[in-house]
Amino acid sequence: MGWHGGNCGYCDSCRRGDAFACETETLVTGVTSDGGYADYMIAPADALARVPADLSSIDGAPLMCAGITTFNALRNSGARPGETVAVLGLGGLGHLGVQFAAKLGFRTVAIARAQDKVPLAHQLGAHHYIDNARTRRQPCRSSAGAKAILATVTSSEAMNSVQGGLAANGMLMVIGAVDAITIDAHALLSGRRSIKGWYSGTSIDSQETLAFSALTGVRPMTEIFPLERASEAYERMMSGKARFRVVLTTGS
Repeated sequence: MGWHGGNCGYCDSCRRGDAFACETETLVTGVTSDGGYADYMIAPADALARVPADLSSIDGAPLMCAGITTFNALRNSGARPGETVAVLGLGGLGHLGVQFAAKLGFRTVAIARAQDKVPLAHQLGAHHYIDNARTRRQPCRSSAGAKAILATVTSSEAMNSVQGGLAANGMLMVIGAVDAITIDAHALLSGRRSIKGWYSGTSIDSQETLAFSALTGVRPMTEIFPLERASEAYERMMSGKARFRVVLTTGS
């Protein structure tokens, strides 16, 4: 629901409910339109998604943001089952990205800092793990390179360091918010590589993400707070102390 606070109906993108592709300013709940942190709310019908009966609200909530962002980016990356896909970062976005990549049939490589994250990477379904603190230059180069690298981190330096790991015709999918990254134009030209930004998706993308997650067992790792402690939960998230995703529950 977060990306779908309403639209003006001016252009084709807006009529599809694709807020971030709209040619004019659209309403995005929590960004340009108030909403959330409530027991009840009014939502436009074209922003709704059907939630599978066997998917709990606690599991479903993060899938409607971090889940759809990673799932949608991966299925639009050009990679096919059996090809190598790397996920940079094992945080709120990355821990879902690794699960989706493995369930989509990709040869999944998790990239993060420190060796203590190896068990987590394999628990999430990664076939290989690369410690980016040790391998600062061209991770994934030991193999044929990655068809796609999903960059979930908020570090420009980390994104810069993995570009050399793209295979020919590979794509770096940027979903972590950074101010700027350095692009090696020669590498892009010589290998027909590309860099693409990706955001969330439309309501049908949300519905397909939920259905795929319920079917394959993809689940977010969460910390749960009651709505009355929303401020505390928000501060924990903004401080970076929340390991993966924070979910608010209501009494209703």
